[in-house]
Amino acid sequence: SGVQYSVGIPEVAAAPFDIYTSIVAPIDVTWAAVAYGGCMLRSPLLVAWPHDTNVVVSPRWATAYHPPALYNGTIAKVLKTSTVNATHWKADVVCCGCSSWFGGAASVPAMGDTFFGYAVSNLSIADPASPSTSIGFHNVVKGHWEFNITDARNS
Repeated sequence: SGVQYSVGIPEVAAAPFDIYTSIVAPIDVTWAAVAYGGCMLRSPLLVAWPHDTNVVVSPRWATAYHPPALYNGTIAKVLKTSTVNATHWKADVVCCGCSSWFGGAASVPAMGDTFFGYAVSNLSIADPASPSTSIGFHNVVKGHWEFNITDARNS
């Protein structure tokens, strides 16, 4: 899919903490998402997409394998370093509330191994200017990756 994900966390002992997330995607990727609990269900999701010269981000939550609903348990702050150009878009986001939650796995560890999920689509978005728009199925790719989150610490 050509999508790259990067994360950074503060040097803390345990959740809750903010998670810096960067998503870089080819311009033909309609949206890309991160699942902070490792999978789509019952964990904070961050969905991002390009719109004109800006990036739109939308915190979501899913309790079933259907398009996820808006989630008010997190705040996603789009950083000024987010860009859209002719070939790629980049969403640099600080996600507040994405490291701990109720109703799912409970939290992202501050040290050691963890899993994050991802999903990518090239299906059109109903209203790309709106963070509350419906999104289509992740028809390009979905999955998860394991990494040592201690290596993501940024002091």
